[in-house]
Amino acid sequence: MKIKALIVMCLLVAGLQLQAQHVRFRLNFPVGVRMNAPGPSPRHGAIWIGPEWRWQRGQYVTVPGYWASPRQSRAVWVPGHWQYTRRGYKWVPGRWR
Repeated sequence: MKIKALIVMCLLVAGLQLQAQHVRFRLNFPVGVRMNAPGPSPRHGAIWIGPEWRWQRGQYVTVPGYWASPRQSRAVWVPGHWQYTRRGYKWVPGRWR
């Protein structure tokens, strides 16, 4: 009996993993989330990394924007975006390039 319960739990978890991080519609940032930089850069070379989405506890949550400095001198920030897949939309996080 315990083995059957374990198998069922494994299948449920696998099914949840297939659904993870996909939504039917692209999400918009809530009204209170700052999209643009709040003012001038606090230090030389810092750039504003706009808000992003993070998958957390079975749903997307907003991550507010922040100032960051590139690790390499010629690095460029590529903002995150929604990518359509057959299972719905998935957030592709921003990255340094």
